[in-house]
Amino acid sequence: MDILFPGRFSILTNIHEKIIRRVLKEYVKEGKLYVGLRIIVNENFTNYDNPFTYSERKEMFNIVFEKEISEGKIFIIPISYGLNIRKDMKKFCGKIIPVYTREKIWMYGCKIMGIPVIYEKREGISATDVKNKIYEILRKNEKLPEYVNGIDKRILNFINNKERINRLKNIEKNKDKFGIKEWLKTIMEGKLRI
Repeated sequence: MDILFPGRFSILTNIHEKIIRRVLKEYVKEGKLYVGLRIIVNENFTNYDNPFTYSERKEMFNIVFEKEISEGKIFIIPISYGLNIRKDMKKFCGKIIPVYTREKIWMYGCKIMGIPVIYEKREGISATDVKNKIYEILRKNEKLPEYVNGIDKRILNFINNKERINRLKNIEKNKDKFGIKEWLKTIMEGKLRI
């Protein structure tokens, strides 16, 4: 069965990796797993709670899931915020497929799979915990250390780029620069359907 697994994935964590590998092993089997990285405006924008663009988040997935992506088992696709999920599924997946998620907003656009225990009763720290730890470190330092609990060191190496670090350090005070004004402008101009 093919499955869509949408989310912000603002920083790809070890928890995300474990969940995706479990979904791939137990639910996708012979099908394809489409990981939908949510975007607000378009693929070039970050958003208020996500300091990375679609391309940067896609690169994080390429780093961790290189083998599965090259074998055609996992596909990374952009998914719009709002209720355009059917349109995005047809565009990027070629059909309407079951969605593996716990987020209720997706219920308006497609079928929802039951949520396996691994997602609701995950062990260890959450992605939010990881992000908060990273923000805390960056408030005191100019770059991230070689090890942060809950995140792959290859992802840390990818993040340790001057532009990305600056974005992470300033996300709280620069929220309007992360796509919100542009998103609202496109809605007001009627260019973006919600």
